[in-house]
Amino acid sequence: MYEAFFGFSEKPFSLTPDPKFLYLSGRHSEAIAHLAFGHQERGGFIVVTGEVGTGKTTLARYFLARLGPETASAVVLYPALTAVELLRVILDELGVAASGESLKDLVDSLHRFLLSARAEQRTVVVLVDEAQDLAPEVLEQIRLISNLETDTEKLLQIVLIGQSELNDLLARRDLRQLAQRITARYHLEPMGRAETERYVSHRLEVAGGKGKLVFTPGALRAVHGFSRGIPRLVNLVCDRALLAGFVAGSRVIDRGMVRRAVRELSAPVTSRRPAWLAGTFALGALGLGALLWFPAVSTRPTPARASAVEARPVAALPRTSQLQRLLPALSREDSLAAATGAVEERWGPGPLTRTSLRAGLDLLRRLDLPVVLEVFHSSRPDTCYIALLGLNGSSADVVVGGERHRVSWAEVDEHWTRQAVVLWRDFDGVAAGSPTAPDGWIRERLQELGYKEADLGAGIGRFQREMGLVPDGVPGARTVMTLYTRGSHPRPRLAGGAS
Repeated sequence: MYEAFFGFSEKPFSLTPDPKFLYLSGRHSEAIAHLAFGHQERGGFIVVTGEVGTGKTTLARYFLARLGPETASAVVLYPALTAVELLRVILDELGVAASGESLKDLVDSLHRFLLSARAEQRTVVVLVDEAQDLAPEVLEQIRLISNLETDTEKLLQIVLIGQSELNDLLARRDLRQLAQRITARYHLEPMGRAETERYVSHRLEVAGGKGKLVFTPGALRAVHGFSRGIPRLVNLVCDRALLAGFVAGSRVIDRGMVRRAVRELSAPVTSRRPAWLAGTFALGALGLGALLWFPAVSTRPTPARASAVEARPVAALPRTSQLQRLLPALSREDSLAAATGAVEERWGPGPLTRTSLRAGLDLLRRLDLPVVLEVFHSSRPDTCYIALLGLNGSSADVVVGGERHRVSWAEVDEHWTRQAVVLWRDFDGVAAGSPTAPDGWIRERLQELGYKEADLGAGIGRFQREMGLVPDGVPGARTVMTLYTRGSHPRPRLAGGAS
């Protein structure tokens, strides 16, 4: 809303953990140093803890982004899983097809991949975010897979990122063997006042706002007083303060604007819009646009059958408040089950493969498949999930906690973390039992699409690059999935809205 007014290229205080906005305070620099040291040691566990909102996830993504192509990485974002489910997620992230369904089959598949990676002089890192939610028996399984090794070295490095409760979990007597294998550990503390001020300046500069607006010294003191140096809270209050400056037509953000933002953030989630924001909705009279409101027609489907979601009418609530109203009360685990069930129903009976990826709208449109999106809300300490069933112009058909709604894509985009889980059908069974699809199948599919390079790897790489995938020339699960979306197999589509 205010980006053009202040001359930003993007929102400077988004809650999405974007590594390019990472401000390396003294504490964050120390955390990175511990991560780098642990990675250099090539073995054992690395543990980074911190309170909610201190920047752990952004730090983790910064760390992963600095790993070179010689490192294969798997990121587990939702750790409330069984041991079998966790191993499946790790294998999927690494692009490894399991040779069976049992725990032993999954471990054997991982071990073969690790030995292959070592032969290619590649390292393998598994990073688990929100690790305080891991069950003790799952942590023990993680310790066991960390035992996969040769006579001279470990084959797998594991990074655990979590809240302070993770330290309590690792202190359990039955997990002492894991605790003894931690080679690097760091607890991330909030920033001091001077660092908070530099953090605000850094994010304004990255977003293109250097020299275009000013936070007064009093405003910055108020920001630190409210946030106590916790980056997420800094982002929340600064975002609201910028909105206040936009409404007032001022490029000077003063202490009064920050205090009004603090009052708004301290109010209950269900409270009405504060009076100081009322001017925002009068901007249409000034030629800056208007907001449209529609009547609500929402009904709750029968939880036992995802098909009930399809049968219900689409709700159309106020465009700017729908997800804002719905997301705070969602259970993370239940929202994932509801979103997954809604996508599965669109496919109909039959086995599906799950592939997680980091994406943008362009990639979603190219895949043209219903998808599960990870979303956040400023009042939540964690993320949750919705199903995106259809896109029609600027509108999106979504399932939120089992309820079907129609919202603007802009609203979805505001809450989306850019993490997605795609469910797809391996029609020809080429992704099972091997980390890569057969060359013959890949070559035939590529030639059908006009990719006729003599060198198969070059053809795969060009296809991947044009589809927005990592152009590594390896026909893994993401590439197979995308090839299917370019073919003629029957499948549900995202474009045009859900049927």
